[in-house]
Amino acid sequence: MRRAGIGRVAAALVALAVAPSASGRDSSTTVLQEPIAPDARDDIAMGVVLEGDIPAAMRTRSGVFSAPDPTKPPSDAELSAAARAAQAAMGNTFTPDRDTRRPSVMEYGDPFTPSTAPFKRLVAFDAVDDSFALYSYSPHTRTLPIAHGQAFAGEDTFYADLAVDLAPDKHTRIPSVGPGARVLHAHLGVGARELPVMLSRDGAENWFVDGTERASARLVMELAIPRAAFGGELGDPDWSALEVPPVPADVAAAAQAVMAHIGLGRNLRPAENVRRMVAYFRAFVDSDTPLAASKDVYTDLAMSQKGVCRHRAYAFTITALALGIPTRMVMNEAHAWVEVYDGTMWRRIDLGGAGQMLSEESKTAEPYAGPSDAFPWPANAQRGEDLTEKARQIQTNGGGGAGTGAGSGAGAGATTSTSASPPDPNDKRAAAKLTIDVGESDATRGAAVHVHGRVTADGDACKGLAVNVFLRDARSRREARIGTVATDEKGEFAAPILVPSTVPLGDYEVVAETDGDARCGRGVSQ
Repeated sequence: MRRAGIGRVAAALVALAVAPSASGRDSSTTVLQEPIAPDARDDIAMGVVLEGDIPAAMRTRSGVFSAPDPTKPPSDAELSAAARAAQAAMGNTFTPDRDTRRPSVMEYGDPFTPSTAPFKRLVAFDAVDDSFALYSYSPHTRTLPIAHGQAFAGEDTFYADLAVDLAPDKHTRIPSVGPGARVLHAHLGVGARELPVMLSRDGAENWFVDGTERASARLVMELAIPRAAFGGELGDPDWSALEVPPVPADVAAAAQAVMAHIGLGRNLRPAENVRRMVAYFRAFVDSDTPLAASKDVYTDLAMSQKGVCRHRAYAFTITALALGIPTRMVMNEAHAWVEVYDGTMWRRIDLGGAGQMLSEESKTAEPYAGPSDAFPWPANAQRGEDLTEKARQIQTNGGGGAGTGAGSGAGAGATTSTSASPPDPNDKRAAAKLTIDVGESDATRGAAVHVHGRVTADGDACKGLAVNVFLRDARSRREARIGTVATDEKGEFAAPILVPSTVPLGDYEVVAETDGDARCGRGVSQ
């Protein structure tokens, strides 16, 4: 374990005192006043609205939530995170790689309240070309209207809070909450200065905001979307009610072999084909061995039944399009899934293959309470919801800040905790051995310390584990958890972790601990 001194204070400690009243009242008389915290329920009862007629609070199935501040200037961190997310999911076409390993940790930012993590809808493809690449069949955009109204029966509502870089005559991609979403109210501005809101979307429901000037701005929206878009039983239309973009001959021929292998065909109802495809593609497995190249990447993925979320969604989409079922592959910087048209509406279907955990835990403590999944999951599946469950548990246990790389700046402050509970004598797992090192001998409150280390059990790497990082006071032995990182394929971790501004000055030991997994047991660094 390494020692870190908290010095070079970034923010000064301020002593507070009660000053005499300026009104001439006797200074020996102290008038105590307790500020009343804003209550979202009061805002709802009084119908309070913000700029853009956005309601100041909303009541949803997931709870009561206050609106984001439309006049808050976007921070550099928010703009950088949005740019990284867009870059990770950008491109006019998509062809997957042959790396079928399960990702360990992904950066993710969720702009929606309640949280839909990891299903932020950032880019969608609904057609395939002759090189087996997915693309948007109708890329030309049309105006995305602002309803200036209320949600319909059967719709759920969300807030969106987006930092955007605008430029004249530029389509800036923005995420949407799901297929068929509507904008009820919106406000775009730079601080208190309001800008015109011009939204658009293409044929695959990719959303964009258009700028009239170069500016870094904040876009806050109230959204409504059919609840059924997130789950529930799909419709079963006649084949004549379904229409898909043309599929090139070579792609159709490859898909025929896949369909025969799975047991699909136009002799079955569309809903039965979808049921069989979901079962088949959810049963994919990740592999440390790169996918061998024997034919095209679509055939190799589909026939081997190997791959993570992006491979599953890609192969599912081509198979469904060749069969004649309208389907989209949807993705963001952390996850990928499909949307299927059931004759009435587009519905989201998660095929699994998610990574180990998210490195950024924004809003994961306020999850959206969506409808139940209509399809069964195989044993040991990695659902999209599982990707955020670790983050929510971490946040509930004392974390909650946003980090970078493979670490989360939990910001636990001076909360005391035990780095590892006593060992369970009935635990038959091999005990984890942890090492941890710190890049700095002195740390600054409000700045990051860079930690790195490794976790093994019986000499073998423990991959995909959550590792909690603590500061232990060298004198009192009191501890405060400051963040969580995750191990990679080699059992190693490395990440910057923010030192909370509430940590007192002093000397600290940096300690790491893990609860382990099915193979690796509990452990704490020595």
